[in-house]
Amino acid sequence: NELQFAVPGGLIGVGTTMDPTLTRADRLVGQVLGEVGSLPDVFVELEVNFFLLRRLLGVRTKGTEKQGKVSKLTKGEILMLNIGSMSSGARVVAVRNDLAKLQLTAPVCTSKGEKVALSRRVEKHWRLIGWGQIQAGVTLDVPPSPI
Repeated sequence: NELQFAVPGGLIGVGTTMDPTLTRADRLVGQVLGEVGSLPDVFVELEVNFFLLRRLLGVRTKGTEKQGKVSKLTKGEILMLNIGSMSSGARVVAVRNDLAKLQLTAPVCTSKGEKVALSRRVEKHWRLIGWGQIQAGVTLDVPPSPI
């Protein structure tokens, strides 16, 4: 059974010679697989053009209290980014108007123009605070692996 093509949103199974210990406990969730030279860049730092929500979603309020407002991003703050199906931590390095420079906790294979979801830790839970689009970033040089 040889797969001729796959479409976005489709579910496929891939057989590899990879050590099974690498794949247990969903460690490969969000990882990208592709032919050598066909994958997008691997980023360690991103510049994101973002938009913040006015109010927090999913936070309960008592009686007459207003729903929690989303405060501006601050330098040094830790966020969670969702890029495709990958979740990665990020530290805010700089913020200017609606452009943020984010240092990722783990390298992410993605491309410029990709949409991202921004979440902030609120009362011990990650809450969606906004979204953005990747404008630029610092890439990691990934040497081609011998087959």
